[in-house]
Amino acid sequence: MTSDSYVSEELTLVWLLLITTVLTSFFIQRYHVQYIPPSGAAMILGMACGGIAKAAGLQAALRFSPAAFFYGLLPPIVFAAGFTLKKRDFFRNFGTISVFAVPGTFISALFFGFVTYGLVAIKVVKRSHLGTAPLIECLLYGALISATDPVATLSIFSDMDVPPVLYNLVFGESVLNDATAIVLFRTLEEFYETPLSWGTVPLIFWRFFVIATGSIVIGLGVASACAFILRRFQLAPGADSRQGGPAFNATIYEVALVVMSAYLAYLVSETLALSGIVTLFFTGICHAHYSYYSVTKEAAITLKRLFEFAAFLSEMFVFAYLGLQVAAVRQGMDLGLMLTGVPLVVLSRALNIYPLAYLVNRGRRLPLPINLQHTLWACGLRGAVAYGLAVNLPNIGAESDEGIPAIESATLVIVLVSTLLFGGITGPMVQHFGLQGLDDMAVHALGYQDLHKSVSPSTAANAVCEIAANNPDAAHTLWKQIDKAYLKPLFGGRSSGQPHLYALSTGNTDDAEIVEDDSTPHHILEMQTSGLAHMQSGLSSVDVAAYQPPHASDSALSPTHRGMIGRTSNGLPHKHDEGT
Repeated sequence: MTSDSYVSEELTLVWLLLITTVLTSFFIQRYHVQYIPPSGAAMILGMACGGIAKAAGLQAALRFSPAAFFYGLLPPIVFAAGFTLKKRDFFRNFGTISVFAVPGTFISALFFGFVTYGLVAIKVVKRSHLGTAPLIECLLYGALISATDPVATLSIFSDMDVPPVLYNLVFGESVLNDATAIVLFRTLEEFYETPLSWGTVPLIFWRFFVIATGSIVIGLGVASACAFILRRFQLAPGADSRQGGPAFNATIYEVALVVMSAYLAYLVSETLALSGIVTLFFTGICHAHYSYYSVTKEAAITLKRLFEFAAFLSEMFVFAYLGLQVAAVRQGMDLGLMLTGVPLVVLSRALNIYPLAYLVNRGRRLPLPINLQHTLWACGLRGAVAYGLAVNLPNIGAESDEGIPAIESATLVIVLVSTLLFGGITGPMVQHFGLQGLDDMAVHALGYQDLHKSVSPSTAANAVCEIAANNPDAAHTLWKQIDKAYLKPLFGGRSSGQPHLYALSTGNTDDAEIVEDDSTPHHILEMQTSGLAHMQSGLSSVDVAAYQPPHASDSALSPTHRGMIGRTSNGLPHKHDEGT
């Protein structure tokens, strides 16, 4: 059989796998199956397909390609996460998210890495199964395995009435955590052939700071330049794309400019040895805040649907692709690494969440309750980013100079167990911890009770109301003033009271989502609609109209960003702009 024939068979097999995965995901979401998430089903189908491929002698050609993942599959997912982000909720919890995502990732990575190195020292893990620099390799292993990927959890959240604060913390931490883990991994890579000492520690932190800051600057800079150009192209908010004549269609130019500028930012960041994932995430946020409101209504609809489609298909393929690796993984397994991996992940996640949550609650006006902390701990699943980095591990002196089979196999085991086991118990876990059916203010009232053991539920509810009402978000108010006065005139964006483009496309401005008046703090608006009166008679009561899960209306969308999309009253989609 010729090589061309093999290529044809492989592509056919993979394409059938992808179609099957999409159909399976549809039925899981359609019938609200909670015991297995779409990502877990995709992984199982991938394993079955991998078995078929191995029987046909095709498994070698189906090996995971880090280049295909990091340059083809990951960018749509990351950009869609930023583009569809509920910015107000994200940045309102940004301090908490950052604590879990940055120092928390460092804690998890260092704990996992040093304990693994200790296992090498006591010969639980064989030294011969690692490369030439075991200490740095163990730290690299800890960095890559600290990259969380809670797609399975978020897909379950989409079918449950979970508190928005829980969804936002899990989603926000996963985005920044992946970026932090990748930056830490690449920073440690630079010291692969350099002996570690106390003098190199400040260099590692400085390099991390440079990569993170440079990545954000590039993302915001490229997106702002694109927004500035689109602002000059702008016909009128919600204008028809063919105003220039029957042969002219502005939509294709606007969509092309946004998509190509986003990928340009990613490439520039990677070329400069920075973090493309950080760059692309903030590029998506900036485009959503400015560019989205300078394009025609057809382009706006196209952009939103295009990124939804690309992210969904990429996610499904990635998890199916991971399942294929069970058959295609290289030989070189280490029993010690495989048996200790999952327990160490669980312990390192606990060292991230519980101590940092205690510190965070000292500074939060509205504390996080212990049951929400338990859920955050259990939601730290591992996924494709961890495995992609494992395949890409440096291995100086080995045959391929890339990848350490023992670490690659152990990482795959951790990804499979966390996705299939922990992802599958997400629904029962949320119910067990009593979080289903609570709104944000009820959750914060539980946190208040955790800190003040003697107070009653009604007293806690009243205290939370008073704290929220008397503590306006001064930073957010200042940002909105600067944005409105100086940035939106340059780069575009949605003005106060402006109907949404999708409402204009229907000709019914009653369907428009209107930005709240700048003088009304968001947390006051939230309290006015959150059903706190019901809370005072019992914290289990919920005002469903006020807090539908942010992702419930789009169950067929990509689980990573399903929660960021809403709908107008006539069923047409609209994208939230929270005025950040």
